[in-house]
Amino acid sequence: MVKDLRPPAVAGVAGGVGTTTVAVALRGRDAGRAVADADVVVCRASGDSLRRVARLADALPATGPRPVLAVTGATRGPVAARLGLLERRFARIVVLPDVPRWRELADPLAEVSALLGRPTDRLPRPARAYVEALRELATAVADGGRLQVAPSAPAPVTAAAPAAPEPAATGERPARGDRPAPRRLWSGLRPVERPAIVRASNDGPDDLAVEEGVLPPVRPLRAVATGG
Repeated sequence: MVKDLRPPAVAGVAGGVGTTTVAVALRGRDAGRAVADADVVVCRASGDSLRRVARLADALPATGPRPVLAVTGATRGPVAARLGLLERRFARIVVLPDVPRWRELADPLAEVSALLGRPTDRLPRPARAYVEALRELATAVADGGRLQVAPSAPAPVTAAAPAAPEPAATGERPARGDRPAPRRLWSGLRPVERPAIVRASNDGPDDLAVEEGVLPPVRPLRAVATGG
């Protein structure tokens, strides 16, 4: 995956055009029929579906990155000619072939979700052509410029709060819930733990410090009898 790209929003011009399948395969967001803000517009290779696409194309902004059009089904004759008229209205047009096998599966989306992560030669033969087109679609969406995420501003640096004064040693061990937990700081995405705080005590090293590995365990001293 390319850094600083958000998941694409996938929307269909009508129901039953394959919107959910494309969204799951791309690991994007299924936006239903909200085609106005979609990064990928899905339609079927039919006259009615392409008429809806043409109306959508008329409403697209004149400037700025345009969405990618994904067409499911075979494109022949008049359908191919209509797609040629729409080429300049979208960033790219990608044709996704039908996969009859998925109509026979109880849960086809389970297979669809793993398409991009598996080698093509290990996929069922009917799905291989779909995967090749899907990779072309993913490249077109990534190159279209609509998924760029602005870098987040660095978090402001604030002074650490002054540490609370240590309580006077009383010879009693603090209860487990009263012991200070190690604080977590973040450097990028990697959590960094500070060493546990060691408190003074008349009974020797704090048990938590020993458990955390700050101090080695101390063996108890044995009484030595003296002659006299």
